[in-house]
Amino acid sequence: MNLNNFLYAKYGNYLCTFALVILITGCNSAAVESIDTNPFDPWENNNRKVHVFNKHIDKTTFKPSSEIYGRIVPRPIRLGVANFYENLQEPKRFANHLAQGELIMATTDIARFAFNSSVGIFGVFDVSSRIGLFSDSTDFDETFGYWGMPLGPYLELPFIGPNSARGSIATLTNYSFNPLSLLSGPAEGVSLVTFGALNLLNTRYEYTNMVDTVLYESADSYSSARSAFLQTRVQDSPKPMSDALDLFDPYQDY
Repeated sequence: MNLNNFLYAKYGNYLCTFALVILITGCNSAAVESIDTNPFDPWENNNRKVHVFNKHIDKTTFKPSSEIYGRIVPRPIRLGVANFYENLQEPKRFANHLAQGELIMATTDIARFAFNSSVGIFGVFDVSSRIGLFSDSTDFDETFGYWGMPLGPYLELPFIGPNSARGSIATLTNYSFNPLSLLSGPAEGVSLVTFGALNLLNTRYEYTNMVDTVLYESADSYSSARSAFLQTRVQDSPKPMSDALDLFDPYQDY
């Protein structure tokens, strides 16, 4: 399972990033250990303060809200909303697969978007997966890595959660490839926040046990979240271009 990142304003950003980060159930434990023993985290003191803030927001806002949403809204409806949101990510995936030289996956992205937007009723139904066209998540963070940009220092952002210097730049770029960003006026902001928030509440509800384990049951939730994030970014990034820029990358040995 490929993990993706994450582009919403205010509260939505944190849940999307964090909930997806902790889903790395199949990661290599040895690699995680090697990364965790020497993480590039020069801003750890400030990052830990932000982490405490994010945990507070989760405990007081996201977790209770997701429980209400999950219990009141029937699962088929929640799944339809999640499918609609995922369909909106296909243009971004197309651009990134194209930039990474993954032409077959880029073609699949376009086909999925066309089928799901039409036959799937604006993406509410994932008909593409039923005919063998499966999604492969990617984003500009991976694309920047493919072209030689180093990950940079680890960075935990308010509401967004685990990130990096490179990922912070990618988050802004990802936004421009969401079809809802083409809407004008207040409709754009309302649509992005509404559908993003509903999708993230559903993600928080569906994987509440995993999130709670990392946030509230681990000895050091900050280190656990950091290790998980670095594992997904360092190990799962596309193979860099052979003629990539010769830039310093503190994780190149991993």
